[in-house]
Amino acid sequence: MYNRFFGFKERPFKLVPNPAYLYLSRIHEEVLAHLNYAVGYGEGFVEITGEVGTGKTTLCRMFLENLDDTTEAAYIFNPKLDALQLLKAINDEFGIDSDTDSVKTLIDRLNHFLLEKKAQGRRVLLLVDEAQNLSADVLEQLRLLSNLETNTSKLLQIILVGQPELGELLDTEALRQLNQRITLSCHLIPLGYSETREYIRHRIHIASRKPGLDFTAGAYRSIFRYTGGVPRLINIACDRALLTAFTLGKHRITNRIVKRALRELDGKRSRSRPPVPYREKLVIGLLVVLVILVGGLVAGQTLFSRIGGLSLAPVVHHKIETPPADPSPAVPPEPAEQGAEDVIGPATAPGSDPPEAKAPAAAAPDVMAAAIDPESPSPARELEQAITSMGALDSRTAALTAVLRQWKVPHPMGDGPVGGLDGDMFFRTAARNHAMEVLRVQGSLDLIRGLNLPAIMEFPHPDGSAVRFLAVVGLADGEIRLTDGATTFSIPPASLAGLWNGVAHVLWKNYFNYTGVIPISSPGDVILSLKMHLKALGFAIEEMNAAYDTVTRAAVEAIQARNGLEVDGMVGPLTKIALYNEDQTLNVPRLADAPGG
Repeated sequence: MYNRFFGFKERPFKLVPNPAYLYLSRIHEEVLAHLNYAVGYGEGFVEITGEVGTGKTTLCRMFLENLDDTTEAAYIFNPKLDALQLLKAINDEFGIDSDTDSVKTLIDRLNHFLLEKKAQGRRVLLLVDEAQNLSADVLEQLRLLSNLETNTSKLLQIILVGQPELGELLDTEALRQLNQRITLSCHLIPLGYSETREYIRHRIHIASRKPGLDFTAGAYRSIFRYTGGVPRLINIACDRALLTAFTLGKHRITNRIVKRALRELDGKRSRSRPPVPYREKLVIGLLVVLVILVGGLVAGQTLFSRIGGLSLAPVVHHKIETPPADPSPAVPPEPAEQGAEDVIGPATAPGSDPPEAKAPAAAAPDVMAAAIDPESPSPARELEQAITSMGALDSRTAALTAVLRQWKVPHPMGDGPVGGLDGDMFFRTAARNHAMEVLRVQGSLDLIRGLNLPAIMEFPHPDGSAVRFLAVVGLADGEIRLTDGATTFSIPPASLAGLWNGVAHVLWKNYFNYTGVIPISSPGDVILSLKMHLKALGFAIEEMNAAYDTVTRAAVEAIQARNGLEVDGMVGPLTKIALYNEDQTLNVPRLADAPGG
C-alpha cells in the first residue's frame, strides 16, 4: 500500500506476532529472563499474564525460537478444548501417537515419552497461550500432568500465558492446588512514553530499506496518549498515521497527521457500535427517573430536618483531602510542532515478584463495619472510618503520592491513559515513569519491616468493592504510621488485624541498574558491578572480573541471611533492595527513620 512510498520492505506495524519485530522493553526483558531461568532450573508451573495487546504471544514465540537443542517444546495456542482434546493436542505436538480416546492411554504414552527424553538429558516444555480460556476441568488435567515426575525432578514444565483473568481463575477455591504449584509469576505492563517512542523507531528500522522516515515529538505524544503504551494499539495508530501521510504525500509524520488518523479511528469505532435497543433505552430512562426521585426525597429530608420537622440520626463523615496535584503532567506538554525531540528521563520496568507465602485471609467485612463511637474515638477506629470513607481511585493516587514524596519525587501522574488500569498496573506504570521499580509482596508485616521502605498497603472495603490503599511511612516496634495523603494514623501493628489483606506494593530504586537475576540472567558487566559494590560495602572481593565466584556468592548469602531473606545466593528484587539498604551512601527513605508524612 505505502511500502514503496516510505521505502519499506513490508508494513512495519502489521498485527501479527512476528518475533523479528519484538521490542524488548525492560519488563519484556525481565519476563524473558525469568522464563529462561525457569526452564534452566526445572521450575514446574510458570504463569505469564498481561493485558490485551501487551505482546504476550510475540514474546512466547521469540522464547520458543531461541530454545536450545536440549529442549523439546509443545505450543498450544487454541486452548478452547476439553481435557481429552487437550491431551490429544499435546501428544500431537510432541509427535506421540494420539489415536485413542482413552485418557489413561494418552497419559501413559506421554509419560513414556517424557521418561525417554529424561534419559537422553533433554528437557520437555509445554506452553499454553490464551490460557484464560481454559476451563477448570482442563486446568485440573494440566495439574495432574505436572505429577509426571521422578524422585528428583519434574518431567514436564508447563507455562501458562494469558490475560489477567487467568490470575483470577487460578485464585478460585476450586483451583487452589494448581495455584500452589505456580513457582514463578510475571506480569506484562504497557510501555512508558520513552519506550513507546523507541518501539515505533525499532519497528520502522526493521522494516526500512533506508533511513529517513521521521515522527515528530508531538506525534509521539499523541500516539502515547491515545494508546496508553499498549503495543497492539500503537501498531493500529501508527499504521493509520502512515496511511494518512501517504494519502497526503508527506514523508514526515507530524502531530497534525497523527491526530487526523486518530480521529478516523475513533470515527470507525463509533460507527461500529451497535445501536441501543428500545427496551434498554426504556430501562435506562426509568433508572434516570428513579435516581431523580431518590435525590428529591433525600433533599427533602435534609431540608425538613433543618427546620425541625424531622429528627434524623447523626451521620459521621470523614473528609478526605488529597494534596494538590503537581502541575507537571505524565507526558511532556505539546509545544508548537517542531522537529526537535523531547528530553525524556530513563524508564525502568519492575522485576517480577518472587513467590511469597500466602497471607492469612482478611477478616470478614463486618469487622471493619463495626459501629464507631464518636464520643471516644481511637486511632484504630479513625483508620477504619477512613478506609470506609475513601474512594478507591482517590486512595491509590493519594497513597502513591505519599510514597513518592518520601522518595522526594514529584506527583506521579494525571489520569491520562492510566486511569482505567488496575492497582498493580497503575503502580508499576507510575514507578517506571519515575525510573523506579515496584515489588508486590504478600505476607506479614515482618517482610515490610525487613525491606524497610515506604510501601502501599491494600485494605478491603466492607461493601466488597475495590480495595482501598494507604501508604505506610513509618514503622517501629510498637507503632505503624499510615497516611491517606491528608491524615497520618499512628496505631499499634496489632490493630491491622482484620483490616489489611497482607498485600503491599513496595517502590524501590535500582540505583546500579542490576538487570535480571544475578547470576542466572545477567550479563558479565552487571556481575562485575555487583562485585565492586560488595567490595565497597566491606566484603573481601579480590578477583575483579565477570565471574560469579564462591566469594561473591558467600557475600550475597551473608546479606540475605542478616536481612531475613531466603539464602540462595541469587540476586533478585528482594536481595537488590537489601543491598541498597545496606549502602549508607545512598539516599534511601527508610521506614525506621522516615518522617511522619
